[in-house]
Amino acid sequence: MSANLTLYIGASGLKTFAGAMSIVSDNVANAYTTGYKANHARFSDMVSGYMTTQGADAERQGCGSSLMGVATNFSQGPFLTTESWSDLAISGKGFFNLKQLSSDGSSTVGNTFYSRDGGFHVNKSGALVNNQGYAVLGSDGNMIKVEANPATPVYGSFSVTPEGIINGTPLAGGDPVTVGTLRISSFPNQDALVRQGNNLFLPSSESGAVIDGTANAGINGMIIESSLEGSNVDLASEMVDMIIYQSDYNANSKSVTTGTNMLDTVINMVR
Repeated sequence: MSANLTLYIGASGLKTFAGAMSIVSDNVANAYTTGYKANHARFSDMVSGYMTTQGADAERQGCGSSLMGVATNFSQGPFLTTESWSDLAISGKGFFNLKQLSSDGSSTVGNTFYSRDGGFHVNKSGALVNNQGYAVLGSDGNMIKVEANPATPVYGSFSVTPEGIINGTPLAGGDPVTVGTLRISSFPNQDALVRQGNNLFLPSSESGAVIDGTANAGINGMIIESSLEGSNVDLASEMVDMIIYQSDYNANSKSVTTGTNMLDTVINMVR
């Protein structure tokens, strides 16, 4: 193994653990992001030429490591109680469905996004939306409007059942009226969902076809009213990973330093 290869192997380790450290830093930064799912680095080795061994076959020579990918941990986050009926959390599997509103707010446009962040509110048009103004979709695939005209409200209060049924209690009195039912979707391989930012995901070719349904049915979890799902980041584990990655980074820097000293020795011999 040449001194040059030692330098490249050490450099690959530096790049790998720098990337892993950025993933840990992202998790720590999102320790209090609603519905956030922690990510973890996946490493792989790299090989180059062949080396002779004591066996009959040759062995591939190692040439460092690389960051193979990022795996998302979709385990349940803690529930945070709020005072708003429109703050909703899913206890179990499943995702809320969201779509961008048109410029006049009368319809939805673009792709359907999926999220575990149930921090919703009612906008000026009476539609249930998230903090970015994306409309929450009902079981029929359309936006949920809890009030036809918020300027002259019909309902005094709202409640949401574990099945995701939104009921409004009329101001004039009487029994609650169903104003919408949440669509909750799941995927054969949720680990392959693509993170989009703003607590949103999009499906990929590997996630499989979306399975649309409702809460508390099939594999979908039930709805928890007046609650939000917190981040599932374990700060203690992240701190341990950070220490390990930093130590590995320092060790690889020593490999680079040693490789440099070996190369200097060769150059000095030529002189």
